[in-house]
Amino acid sequence: MNEFVSYYAVDAKLKSRKPFLLTREDFSRMIELKDIKQVITYISKKDTYRMFLEEHATEDGIHRNDLEVALWCVNVYEIEKMLHFMSGAYKEFFKLMLQLYELRDIELLIRALMRDELHNGLSKYFIHSKKYATVDFNRLLEARDIVEFTKILNGSIYYSTVRTIDKNELAVSEWHLEMKINAAYYKLLKEKAKSLHEKDRVIATRILGERIDRLNVEWIYRAKRFYELNNEEILLYSLGKGYKISYNRLKNLCYVEDIAKFRVLANKYLGAEIFFESNDLLSKKVDNWLYSKLLEKENISGIGKLMVYIYTLEMDQKDIIAIIEGLRYQLNKDEIKEYLINNIRT
Repeated sequence: MNEFVSYYAVDAKLKSRKPFLLTREDFSRMIELKDIKQVITYISKKDTYRMFLEEHATEDGIHRNDLEVALWCVNVYEIEKMLHFMSGAYKEFFKLMLQLYELRDIELLIRALMRDELHNGLSKYFIHSKKYATVDFNRLLEARDIVEFTKILNGSIYYSTVRTIDKNELAVSEWHLEMKINAAYYKLLKEKAKSLHEKDRVIATRILGERIDRLNVEWIYRAKRFYELNNEEILLYSLGKGYKISYNRLKNLCYVEDIAKFRVLANKYLGAEIFFESNDLLSKKVDNWLYSKLLEKENISGIGKLMVYIYTLEMDQKDIIAIIEGLRYQLNKDEIKEYLINNIRT
């Protein structure tokens, strides 16, 4: 098959999407709003958001879970639109990026299954692409146990990982499986990137590596602080080497015993002051670091334009949630801004 991505078409499409999505100015206006209903009304002025919010919002507002579903569906919708301008290795690469949302639905069902709460009503929380789904979710919803669930996954990228999980281990904590699936997913995504043309391969590998660095730093820190895991287990459940954090650096982070030394190493490896005296809002800080890396000139060319668009859109959705949750808990605008990935000056 002829492998290509129409850069001109993708670039034109990205520019054409601006009127349908939120801008920095929109976020500045949203943070001035007084209640959740006003924010939902404001967001709904954008056609793409309205399309999905109308399915979940009520007169009284919108539940946190429903809001997240609506926002992630926007991301899926945007990626699907871009796939029309690709073929071969490029289309396979972005289809796999799209599968991140399918992976989230798989994790949702596994958690429900292990709590004996699997039922058809969970489909309202699905965010995966119906058009490009790689597993039969209707059958998964009917699975009676993890063994049957695993058999249904046969032929998918999840099967080899899920089938190796010990049922007793899973009963204790389903996050073991989630971490292993995520590790397998990012490993496959890095492999897919190798099939791209050289310039795009370099850009895609760098962006993926930076995203992995971000996820690994947060994972290792939380594992050391909140989970009773030894260093070998922390390394095992990491996502592997990234861009700035090589495998040796990853081992250093996992095996350092003193949490203060971990903070120093993480700051050094990322080249930024992620950890200060306070470690509050860690997810926001590492997301902010990744956002700044994504917008560097070397990443905004070729295939990078679309990857940056997808990942920054994901961060926009997190900021929308932060604004709405801030209003829900009656925070003032300055307090809400502390939870935003992108600093907004108003």
